[in-house]
Amino acid sequence: MREHPVILDREKVGLTTMVFAHVKLTSHGRSNLSDFADAVKEYPEVMDCYVVLGNVDFLLRIVAKDIKAYEQFFFEKLSQLPGIQEVTSSIVLSDIKHTTALPI
Repeated sequence: MREHPVILDREKVGLTTMVFAHVKLTSHGRSNLSDFADAVKEYPEVMDCYVVLGNVDFLLRIVAKDIKAYEQFFFEKLSQLPGIQEVTSSIVLSDIKHTTALPI
C-alpha cells in the first residue's frame, strides 16, 4: 500500500511567518552556486529554493514561528553563508493562493 504525503497547514503548526528572501551572491560566490544550494538544503526553515535570472541569484521561501525567529535564522544562519553580497527579505502579509495541484 502506497502512502500519500500529508500537507500540513503551516499556521496551525505554529509557523505563522513566511518570508521570500532574494539572495545575491558576490561574483566569487556565483562561481560556487552549488555550495550555497547545498548549504540551504540543510536548513528546514527553507521550504523552497530557486536559482533565478535577474538582479538576484536565488529566491528562497522561508517559514518561521514569528519575525523574531526569522531574524534569528537570518543572522545566525543565512547571512553567515560565504559568498553572500545581499539579502532582501519580503515578509508575506497574506497568503492569497497556495496550491500543490498542477494545472493538468
